[in-house]
Amino acid sequence: MANCGYVTAAAAQGRGIARLMLEDSLARARQRGFRAMQFNFVVSSNERALKTWQAYGFEVVGRLPMAFEHPRLGFIDALVLYRNL
Repeated sequence: MANCGYVTAAAAQGRGIARLMLEDSLARARQRGFRAMQFNFVVSSNERALKTWQAYGFEVVGRLPMAFEHPRLGFIDALVLYRNL
């Protein structure tokens, strides 16, 4: 099981950098013989990230209630995403 997590700087958002990191991670995981990949902590309010990961076949398989303290929203859930390789 390959495990990933990314944080993109605010100034870099909307440039496709996370998508490129994801594509690279998927390729490296396959090259190394991993059979699946997961993201352990995707903030539930991060709709852009969720849309990207789901476009690449990731599914939400878990929810961590109130795991992240968002500066505007207070405590919100984090999600666990998974996909087979």
